[in-house]
Amino acid sequence: MTKPEHGQDRIQREIEELLDKLDTFVPEERLASKIRNRNKRKELTAPGPVQRSLSRLARMSLGQLIIAGIALLLIAFFFRGPLGSIASWLMIAGLAVAGVAFVLSLITGGTGRTVTGGGTVEKRWRGQVIEYSEPSAANRIRDWFRSRRRR
Repeated sequence: MTKPEHGQDRIQREIEELLDKLDTFVPEERLASKIRNRNKRKELTAPGPVQRSLSRLARMSLGQLIIAGIALLLIAFFFRGPLGSIASWLMIAGLAVAGVAFVLSLITGGTGRTVTGGGTVEKRWRGQVIEYSEPSAANRIRDWFRSRRRR
């Protein structure tokens, strides 16, 4: 019998290692069972109806809240007969919602913010912010003073 060469010995060892690993190999989950398990996890962690409605309310813009407050006020005013004493509370709630939303829009500058404070999306191209509006008169005056100061 001839002695195996060094390269053949190395290959023989690698084959034996692979066969040993094959004995202890645990196959991965099948795709169908992975999908089933993922769906079960989603069912357990899915938000409830209260959380879903609160997240929808949080995405409302301040303009939408003003309109909703005015609509609530008008509904309570025109249906105060059938609604009875609840109509006055609905009017107060409509005024409060519209008033708070209006004050918040004044404070934030009317930038289209939502109730939770998420701002508008900046338009960018190649990493630079794109602005189509001209600078305001106050910004032009400030820039003029800055340029005069540097001279």
